Amino acid sequence: MRKLLPILFLLVASACSSGPAAPSIEATQQVCNDLFCVDVPEGWVPEIGDTYIAFNHRIDPDNTFLTVGTLDMEAVVENAGGTWPVPPEEVTAAFWALLDDAEVGSFERSARQVGGAIKSWGNHSDGDMWHLLYPVDGSRGIAIELRAPNDSWETHADQVFTSLEVLKAES
Repeated sequence: MRKLLPILFLLVASACSSGPAAPSIEATQQVCNDLFCVDVPEGWVPEIGDTYIAFNHRIDPDNTFLTVGTLDMEAVVENAGGTWPVPPEEVTAAFWALLDDAEVGSFERSARQVGGAIKSWGNHSDGDMWHLLYPVDGSRGIAIELRAPNDSWETHADQVFTSLEVLKAES
């Protein structure tokens, strides 16, 4: 039995972590549109739109998703059945409730960041997920979402989250 325990542990550990591990962050590149900029680790390939920037990572483009975009916080809250206005923590809870209702995501925890942004952690049908809500003004916010096959990608999420620079209000 003692010889079997390490093998069982390895089988369980490998079953819980699917997909490739995130590469270490050696360098970053700044990617911007007219509204915001973020610094992303090398390997993320951008698609730049007027109100968003979307990325996939070269290592696993079918299972790594990074998006930065404007978010109508009022719409999120109301679509989840709430009433606007609410604090950012409740917007984050509403966001995860919508994912849960659609049976594509589940919330684990959240934390307020310096400056008022809310970072949250959870799971998505694709694997692990990290979300940052950065309130801008009124009901406008900037949201960053990173979905990846396992938790090794959290360092990439943290890099992007801490680099967000809001340039101007949306026209």
